[in-house]
Amino acid sequence: MKNFIYICLAVFFFSCNSAKTTQHMAPKVISEGNLYGSGSEGLRQQNTIITNETEWKEFMLKLNSANETIKKDQASKIDFDEQNVIAIIDQQRTTGGHKIEIGQTYTQNGTVYFTIKKSHPEGMATMVMTQPYYLATIPKTKQEIKFKEAE
Repeated sequence: MKNFIYICLAVFFFSCNSAKTTQHMAPKVISEGNLYGSGSEGLRQQNTIITNETEWKEFMLKLNSANETIKKDQASKIDFDEQNVIAIIDQQRTTGGHKIEIGQTYTQNGTVYFTIKKSHPEGMATMVMTQPYYLATIPKTKQEIKFKEAE
């Protein structure tokens, strides 16, 4: 009888789901790279969700103010009825070779988490002012969205 109870308890504990689940919200990259305007774009370090065309146009004006970072045909392909845009802008860097991107995406307790991965140059790097950025579309959701730094 004891063995039966132990087996039932073991099955119960191993069948419980984790609160952390993967999510089918894989970002589709619009553009990623570095801004080379030495900060003239006026974009501070930020992780932003852009939800409508007005916000997107304002963001694009800043992004393209020093150099044409995003082509007009790339910018016009976004359907804000179905999609949102993730805009991740890193801080200004004094060398090249820096990169920022989305790593893991998961849902936990009704919140969608995007893990931000940053990579830095190894060894010698060019001496130029850069500001890494990452832009991607995700399906529109009513869930709260949060960003976490990769460990």
